[in-house]
Amino acid sequence: MITLFSFLLKIGLGGVIDKAIELMQRKAELEVDKEKLRTELTAEYLRQVVEETRIMADFNKAKFSFPWFWMFAALFVLPLGFWWSTVILDSVFGFSWNVANLPTPEMRQWAGDMIKWIFYVGGGVAGVKAVLKR
Repeated sequence: MITLFSFLLKIGLGGVIDKAIELMQRKAELEVDKEKLRTELTAEYLRQVVEETRIMADFNKAKFSFPWFWMFAALFVLPLGFWWSTVILDSVFGFSWNVANLPTPEMRQWAGDMIKWIFYVGGGVAGVKAVLKR
């Protein structure tokens, strides 16, 4: 449920979440002690999750506008992109390069995480910029 609320916030549906919290508060007003407390605690917890997500969104917005962040990210992403390209070229065209795999399972996991990050964050930033230009 929290994951769903975080996702809705990230795609800009914070108003929907606010209405869901208001609905929970109205429900709590109609309930008796134990259920009322449970509903109130859930609503407060969701309020805190919403606030945390908004804070992190502001932090990420500031981070992505800082040029040093992108230079630091490039130190990792560019070599990975070069390696990835050589693996694909070697596999498709049968060159005799014999490009080695990444040496440890952790490095392979990190590479996968970076690729996810590129498409998730890059796609998100491009989407936000496209929406803001309208």
